[in-house]
Amino acid sequence: MEVKCLVYTVNEVSVMLNVSISTAYRKIKEINHMAIRKGIRKECISSGKVSKKLFHEVYPNCD
Repeated sequence: MEVKCLVYTVNEVSVMLNVSISTAYRKIKEINHMAIRKGIRKECISSGKVSKKLFHEVYPNCD
């Protein structure tokens, strides 16, 4: 049985957006702040990781 990860790491975001690691951290931070404003509990957010669903809401054409 294959387990699918529900989040992207900073390295994956960096590659997908073709940006530096520090820029990827900033993009993740922005998306995670949007998630908190939408009502997702802060305890569910992890630094350096972003939900795949939320990421693709902001960047729909990135794979």
